[in-house]
Formats: sequence, structure tokens, C-alpha cells
Amino acid sequence: MTIFVGSLEYSPIYKSHCYAFGKECEKAGYPVKYLFSQEYGWLISEEAKEKTIFVGNSTGILSMLKDAFSLRNKRLLREVFSKEKPTHVYLHNYHFLNHYVASLAKEFDATFIYHVHEPYVKNKKAHGGLHQYWLHLFEYFQERLLGKTDIAIVSSELASELFDQRYPDFAGKKMLIPLMYEDLGNSYSDVQDRKYVTFVGPLVPAKNPAKFLEIVRYSNDSNLDLTFLLISRSKIEDPKYFNEKSLEIFSRERISDQEFGELISRSVAVLTPYKRETQSSVILVSYMHGTPVVSSNVGGLPEFVSHKRTGYLLDVGVNAEEWIDGIRYVRENFARLSRNCRKYFLENFSERNWRKYLEALIVETEVDN
Repeated sequence: MTIFVGSLEYSPIYKSHCYAFGKECEKAGYPVKYLFSQEYGWLISEEAKEKTIFVGNSTGILSMLKDAFSLRNKRLLREVFSKEKPTHVYLHNYHFLNHYVASLAKEFDATFIYHVHEPYVKNKKAHGGLHQYWLHLFEYFQERLLGKTDIAIVSSELASELFDQRYPDFAGKKMLIPLMYEDLGNSYSDVQDRKYVTFVGPLVPAKNPAKFLEIVRYSNDSNLDLTFLLISRSKIEDPKYFNEKSLEIFSRERISDQEFGELISRSVAVLTPYKRETQSSVILVSYMHGTPVVSSNVGGLPEFVSHKRTGYLLDVGVNAEEWIDGIRYVRENFARLSRNCRKYFLENFSERNWRKYLEALIVETEVDN
């Protein structure tokens, strides 16, 4: 038995999801190979590269299309399947090549597992620009991929409901399994050791960066003792983000897990004033580092943010003053909230929780095959 797990479209957080699953499979005695875009290479240790197959260089739609039509990539994948003969293939993040991988899985009698991170976006206009139109195509192609999928994994109750609405004819098995991460968290630190109120980019409309900037400006106008931090792997060019005296910016294409963790560990709170969201890696990684979240109560976010237990929930349209009240509450109750966050992460989202699901995902499907 060999299990393939990976992501052919580059997005750094998926490395953590893949390793969380892979490590627990190895602990259970299952050999694992990783399938990654070459763009993940800088995130992967030399030791881990020995069991990694790099396929393509996808970082966006254009490079994804190029990789999908590459005969070299398809030939490599066929050779890998022929040599390793995997019993299970588990892919995160949509890629046009996923369709070919799913076909290979069927040909080689492997179970194809697809983690559906974005089942269905009802309010596509919240994303603005061309992205709202891409979402229509994305859902169409994802539906085609699900036609070749044996097991679809969703990670929130809302995601499960949206999945059923958009793909009512799905013939495979759907499983609700939380998003799980390599546990890179640190021990509890006191609020005095934390400096920032943090927003994590990119600055896309759905994340509501305008609300974040409104909160920063209100704090400055009110002479509040708050320091804000904006973290983004995408380049920030809008000058208005550089003109606020209390706002620091950490923007770099490559931000390592360690660097990101250190910044979150120095944050009193993370702000997620999103207009829409099914689930949020930002929230769960914040919990990993014992950092509470001040969040809008839209979509699936209330599933993960417990009001006054792991953070503070607000209606998305409330004014900046109410968001400041939420930040104050977190700061004044930080010790209790921080412990709750870390505990909640350990009990639900750290890699060790995969043990609760491996038998149903791997053992039972192996018997069925």
C-alpha cells in the first residue's frame, strides 16, 4: 500500500495540510509519497524531497493551464503511478491536472480523494473583478472532477451544505473532516509579550481590507494605543496602506512557516472582517499560536470562532468603534481566550486528529476495493 498526497497548484498553506495527513499515515504504517508543484520546493526539507514528486510549476490560472497541457507532466505522472501503484491518491487545491490524476487513479485501481475547499460561492460579486467570473468556470470544472472522485472531503458544516446544493448528483462518498495542520505552535505567552492587531492578506474584496483600514484609521484618530500589522505574500502597491502611522506592513512573496508563526505569536488578536468565507485557515493557524480572533459572523466563521471564548464575533457592517470594542475585550481577557484557542486547536485541528478518521478513509476503502 502506498498513499499519494499533494497539491499541484501552489499555495503555501496546503503544504501543511498535506504533511499533517502524510505524517499520520506514516505513523500508522502506510508509505507516503507527495505530489507537489515545484513552487513548493523552498518550503520542503531536503529529507522530505526524497519522497516528493514535483509536477509542473503552477502558481495561478495561466501556469495551471500550461502545466495541464504539458505532455511531459502527464508522462511523469503515468510513470509514477506505474512504478508506485498507489492505493489512495489525496489531492488538495483544484488544478486542471487533477482530472488526469483522477483518471490514472481509476486506471490503477486507486481510491481518488479530493478535498473540496470551496464547494460553492453564492455571492460571487463579493470577490470583485475577474475572479467572480472565474468562480463560475471553477465550479463547472470542479463538478467534472467530482464525477471522477471516490471520496470528497469537506471541512465545515456550511461547506457540506453548499456542496449538496451545488453537486446534488455526486455519486461518491462525502466525508466531513476538519482542516488539519502540522502543529508548529508554541507555548502560551503573556499579553505583554504581544504587540500587534493583525490582518492577513491578500487584499482581495472578500477579505474586506477596507474595513481593516477603517479600524486602523479610527484607532489613529482616537489616539488609541494599538499597533496594527498587515501580512501579505502578495505585493502591496496601494499607497493608502503606507500612510497610517500605527500600521506596519510585512509583505514578501516567500514567508516561511516560522516567520508567519512568530508574527502571529506576537499578535494580541487577528482580525477577519470577511464579507464571505466558508472556512478560514487564518483563524485556525491563529489558534495554533494561541491567538484569539476578532471576526465577522458571516458564512462558516461562527463554526470556528466562539464568541468570548476563542474570540469575538461582530456583524460585518458594524462601525469601527464596535470592532475596537472587540479588540479591547480580547486584550482584557487574553489569558483565558489564548488558552481556549490553543486547546481548541489541539483537540480538533492539529495533525494528531487524523487518527480519528484514517480507518474510515483508508482502511475501509481498501477493504471495499
